[in-house]
Amino acid sequence: MQPLIEIVEYTDPYCTWCWGSEPVLRKIKEVYGEQVEISYKMGGLVRDIRDFYDPVNEIGGESWYEQVAVHWEDASRRHGMPVDSRVFYEIKDSFTSTYPANIAVKAAEFQDKELAKRYLRRLREGAAAERKHIHRLEVQAELAEEVGLEAGKLVDDIRSGRAEEAFLKDLSECRAMGITGFPTFLVKNLKTGRTHLVYGYRRYSYFEGLLDEISDDSLLKRRIERSEEEVLGFVRRWGKVATQEVATLLDISKNQAFEMLKSM
Repeated sequence: MQPLIEIVEYTDPYCTWCWGSEPVLRKIKEVYGEQVEISYKMGGLVRDIRDFYDPVNEIGGESWYEQVAVHWEDASRRHGMPVDSRVFYEIKDSFTSTYPANIAVKAAEFQDKELAKRYLRRLREGAAAERKHIHRLEVQAELAEEVGLEAGKLVDDIRSGRAEEAFLKDLSECRAMGITGFPTFLVKNLKTGRTHLVYGYRRYSYFEGLLDEISDDSLLKRRIERSEEEVLGFVRRWGKVATQEVATLLDISKNQAFEMLKSM
């Protein structure tokens, strides 16, 4: 089936609100299936942390790692996805930029677009919840192997500069569109050419309304059952899932999802 709608997420593996959007994007795929294609462009959140300043979240300067840790914890309380902010205390002396992780995703795309999506998810999991140092090439290679990519080729494409070149194209596209915050979503009707730009984190209900509108109510929706079978099917399809993702899928609270998972 050819998709009718494409959602392009402008993103960064380190972006906590992109991590928080994962339950929403997964539910969109569960409800709409192949009618909606989700793709990614890498936005490069932080070129150099030594020059970085975010006045909204008060992040910048020598204590950046403490400030980012606080920001992640606060965001997690709001979007519900798990974080382990101790990672920033571990990487404070070796980390300078989010660009290497973005470049690794572009290297993965040279091998397989779908595996690259799984790889981006694996980088997010690693950075957000597992204290993995995803700015390091050896960690990028290790996670690439986990999702079925050829780690040696990934490393070669990073070292050659080929992946960086592809990343810089994504970065130029972001700048040309005036995108500076992540996530930003470009929602496109591939039949009519109609587009809508969505800035920042949004809940599933927002996207459902937008998809209805931009598709002229032509999308078919799968009914999600609040059942153990539904949850097991979800886990089988995606592999690792967070409690918040089950809550979003079933439209229940995180506590209810936790109790349900515990009883299973």
